[in-house]
Order: sequence, then C-alpha cells, then structure tokens
Amino acid sequence: MLNPLLALARGLQDTSLRLDLSQSTWGVPIIGAIHVLAIAWFGGAALVQDSQLRRFRWIGLSILTFTGALLFWSQPLRLYYSQFFRVKMFFLVLIGVTALLPARHARLAMVVSLVLWAGVILASRGIAYR
Repeated sequence: MLNPLLALARGLQDTSLRLDLSQSTWGVPIIGAIHVLAIAWFGGAALVQDSQLRRFRWIGLSILTFTGALLFWSQPLRLYYSQFFRVKMFFLVLIGVTALLPARHARLAMVVSLVLWAGVILASRGIAYR
C-alpha cells in the first residue's frame, strides 16, 4: 500500500506548477525570501502579548503556510525524502501542541516554543544545503 504523503509528493511532482517553479530563475528565491520575512513577521507578532496583534499573527502564519506549501511544491519528492524536512515538520507539530497549553503554563510554553523554533530554523538550513 502506498504511503499517502508519498502519493501526494508524486502527484505534485508531475504538475505544471512544479515545473514552472523549478525552472524559474527567480520564482523559488523570491518565494523563499517571502517565507523568511513571514517567519520574522509571525515570530515578532507572537512574541508581543497584545491582543491587537492577533490579526498580524494570523496574517504572518497564513503567508508562512502558503509560501511553505509553494516551496514544498517546487521539490516534493526531494523534500519527502529529506530527514531535515521531516524534523522540521515534527518541530512545527510540537509548536502547535505547545500553543495549546493552558494559560497557567504560558512561560513554559514560550520557552519551549522558542527552542523548537530554533530547531525549525536549523532544520531549514539543513534542507537548503542537503
């Protein structure tokens, strides 16, 4: 039985968007730059405890998710088989779980989240250079 994530990666591999992205001189670098800016946007908004900034967090997260999906789409099979990509996704899931901790554990959640985000950044660099 075929792994559904592998099936998705194989399906994306054969799309015209993947070919357009992978053959573009500037497409992936521009999307990557926007992805990094969205990390800064989301991270900055997440560090400030102001309910007014909640909208900015969602905007940053939306841009981050969209650009991340496009980056995955540009090289789905390579990323599917990348151990660094798997570690990055695992850390992102843990960050999501950490965000669900009760308010009384906010300080712990913040520290754990920052450590996990550092792991995401390091894993991302591993993806880029492997």
